Amino acid sequence: MTDNTRERNLEFGLFALAFGLALAIRLLRLGELPLTDDEARWALQVFDLTKGLQPAIGPQPGYVALTGLVFFVMQASNFAARFVPALFGALLTLTPYYFRDRLGGKPALVLAFFLAIDPGFLALSRLAGSPIIAVVAVLFGLGLWRAGNIRAAGIWVGLALLSGPSLWAGLLGLGVAYGLLRGLFVREEQASKISFDRKIILTTAAYAAGTYLLLGSFFLLLPGGLSAGLAAIPAYFGGWIDFSDVPAVRLLIGLGGYEFFAVLLALAALVRGLLKRDELVITLGLWLVATLVLALAYPSRQVADLAWVLIPLWALAALEVSRHLAPIEDGNWETIGMAVFTVAILVFAGINYAAIALTPLDASALQLRWWVLLGSLALLTVSIAMVAFGWSVPTAVQGSLWGALTVLMVYTLAIAVAASGLRTYHTVEMWPSGPEIGQASTLVSQMNDLSRWKAGVNRSMDVTIAGLDSPALRWLLRDWPLTVSDGFTFSGSPAFLVVSDQFPTTNLETSYRGQDLTWRTYPSWEQTPPGDWLRWSLLHEMPSGQENIILWVRGDVFPDSQNNQ
Repeated sequence: MTDNTRERNLEFGLFALAFGLALAIRLLRLGELPLTDDEARWALQVFDLTKGLQPAIGPQPGYVALTGLVFFVMQASNFAARFVPALFGALLTLTPYYFRDRLGGKPALVLAFFLAIDPGFLALSRLAGSPIIAVVAVLFGLGLWRAGNIRAAGIWVGLALLSGPSLWAGLLGLGVAYGLLRGLFVREEQASKISFDRKIILTTAAYAAGTYLLLGSFFLLLPGGLSAGLAAIPAYFGGWIDFSDVPAVRLLIGLGGYEFFAVLLALAALVRGLLKRDELVITLGLWLVATLVLALAYPSRQVADLAWVLIPLWALAALEVSRHLAPIEDGNWETIGMAVFTVAILVFAGINYAAIALTPLDASALQLRWWVLLGSLALLTVSIAMVAFGWSVPTAVQGSLWGALTVLMVYTLAIAVAASGLRTYHTVEMWPSGPEIGQASTLVSQMNDLSRWKAGVNRSMDVTIAGLDSPALRWLLRDWPLTVSDGFTFSGSPAFLVVSDQFPTTNLETSYRGQDLTWRTYPSWEQTPPGDWLRWSLLHEMPSGQENIILWVRGDVFPDSQNNQ
């Protein structure tokens, strides 16, 4: 076996390891959290489709079709509804393989592992209907096209066209960055290795059209999916005249809070690249700026729109990290010692920051803590300068960088665990759009207990939802005999009645018993004082408002009903 073969096998094995790591993290406890209303809208379309109905398909027919296949294989569940985004999130780690000629072998591998643990992509990979399918489809399509695998590229292009409005945000960002790049560099052919040969374009278009027709129509069973793919265009551009309640500053806070490690590294790479006029760094920087400006300017913005920003951000971070991975020739033990010292100082500074964020302190104690934190960072700076002056500049620089990278990586992993919902307690995250769902498991558990007592099996008694528009609730009760009433009225005497807490209770209390439950929770992002933001940066806890529902149960369903006759 030649050295080149060994290197290729090792490289392939490392990419496979990154994919396996990403997939394991994304599938871990994937179905534990209840679906939000936005997730449930997509899951209900898939559920109705697999039941033989003809639902109105939204502008993400790619998700609906692929998840429909998952539902046919598995039972419809929270896990199955999120499986396709999780799989695509894991596949994202393989996309740097097709850009090794531009990034370099080592940065591409570093980028693969960064994408596996990135908090933003990890969160989006665990949300049904997220933009992750669009991001992965575009990157695979572009990478395979550059590699000359035209047929496979066409299949991914077809899937991208079915991936929803986020596709057009990504293409617009790429187009703006490409236009700026052509204006900066005279050698335009170096801005892209894509070939625009007529035969290649026709072959790609043919495979893209075949994928679009076959998957978009759900293998010819749902022709309406074809128009749903085209509906993504007005859905995205219509968002430029439809304002959301998410301010642009929240995206910036999310970028700093979740991607602090990547932001620092990307800034260092940009400064170095601009000074050297590095074309690759400038290309990624233009892409980063274009996608960030578009995300901030988009009136219908959501934090999930940062998905396109994360690709060039982490690519720049990977380029910077790869520069410091090779050990220096002399002074390795001194370098390790400098790294350990840096870790110790940064951990000490982190402990002081935690005390500031989590502990109630009076003004003098708080000021003292801030001075201790700043003093520890100043001590680290002075120590690096002294080692560089009295010992070795490479030892000081590389050792301190290794230590800082170690601490920042641990912090990023902790944030990734929170963003993915894997902490042992409930955390409040920015990536889901809309409110979170509260006591879903409590609601179903109580209803099943009563159903088993009365009828002997779960999910056997009729349920009515009245005066409450919640796709998440309809998804939760999808296997029950369910009736949905739009207004504050209902017919008959259902065994279970689920209503909002604003529902009039006249004539209910005589024949029903009720219990209120927390259904939706609304984090108070806009009314949060600085102290709560500091706490959120560590624990991801945030004061929240709540919306309650009431579960009314007909009196004869209860075990003690015969005692009240």
